[in-house]
Amino acid sequence: MIKKISALTLSFLLAAMCLASCGNSSSSDDSAASSETSSSSESTADSSSDTSSTESTADDSSAAEEPKILDPSLTIDGEKVDTKDLVMLTIDGTDVDFDTFRYYYYYVMSVYGVTPETITEDMFPDILKNTLNQMKQEFVSLKLARDNDIELTDEDNKQIEEDITTIKGKYESEDAYQESLKNYYMTEDVFRFMKKLNAVFQKVNDQLLTNGGKYATSLEDFKKIVKDKEKYARAKHILISYASQADLDDESAKDFDNKSLAEKSQLKNQAYAALDEEGQKKCQEKAKKVAEEVLQKVKDGEDFDKLIKEYGWDTGMENEDYKDGYYVRPDSKFIQEFKDEAFKLKENETSSELVESSAYGYFILQRLPVDMDYVEKHYNTLVQEYDQPRIQELYGEFAEKLEVKTTDNYDKLTYQSIT
Repeated sequence: MIKKISALTLSFLLAAMCLASCGNSSSSDDSAASSETSSSSESTADSSSDTSSTESTADDSSAAEEPKILDPSLTIDGEKVDTKDLVMLTIDGTDVDFDTFRYYYYYVMSVYGVTPETITEDMFPDILKNTLNQMKQEFVSLKLARDNDIELTDEDNKQIEEDITTIKGKYESEDAYQESLKNYYMTEDVFRFMKKLNAVFQKVNDQLLTNGGKYATSLEDFKKIVKDKEKYARAKHILISYASQADLDDESAKDFDNKSLAEKSQLKNQAYAALDEEGQKKCQEKAKKVAEEVLQKVKDGEDFDKLIKEYGWDTGMENEDYKDGYYVRPDSKFIQEFKDEAFKLKENETSSELVESSAYGYFILQRLPVDMDYVEKHYNTLVQEYDQPRIQELYGEFAEKLEVKTTDNYDKLTYQSIT
């Protein structure tokens, strides 16, 4: 799935919105073929900057001590600067005021794991550089929108305001709402801007990057690509996970047979995770024994789909979109062992040996011919995944070309300037 805005800032935006949803209160496991199998999890808008591939830590509620949230301020040449309506820089014609810049700056700092109290002079140039890179990457959507006459409608803007009003209404007071925004280094104007940026990206995505848009691979071209056996493999599989062999306590075992596969998997994973190394090793040995028995059934010609239902622990195989097989590319975010086996097999061939992933367990695969009816029905999803590396590269190229004009205040920033 194309992320609406980059991984870094979206995580904080969603965290703020999530916090808002419980403002008045006291406060899944992925499918097993997946941690990396769900091919819809890929990102095209991730930054080409050094921060893009780093997970954000600012919403880690398990931290022993929350960082102190300081009041916004800017100090230049030893003097406090009035930041009201202060423009720090302009990116491709879009003014970036202090509050918006500070929002990005703090989130990049969080990636580095530093705060205003711990940042050093040596760190500062990289943090500032990546703050700019992050903004440029996300502002590409604004450029693409302008260049292609894509605008937010009155209805879009109305919806954004209604969303903000709804979020605000979940708080006990205006002060509580403002405090929540402050905790995420936001003002309401910054929050509004991020929601608008998000909406613009979605429009750009819908009109240019998918649905046969300007930068999307056409359906006719994709039909040719997906038929290339070196570029795509369609595969079903039976997963015998290590965790599936973990014993449950009496409470967890209650009504187990009537639970969904996802619920069963969750209970088994929890039980497995609670085991010591020796206990997990025993589960792994049991899983291998079961997998060997299932593999023999496959070799004996038993129905593969029936065996998936009887023995499989991948919840994705119950999903309507994936029950007829995953569509895998060599560069898909699938488990490597799964990909290797899928492309090694010929169409209509099944695994002759067990495939083991140290993270999950044992796989038995069946490679199938590409279903063109499925391809047409799921074209938009499949082509987004296929185009993802090229679109990401395109975003990087556009980001590099964006014109940046800085102000004197920006040029004089030091590691002690911003709180």
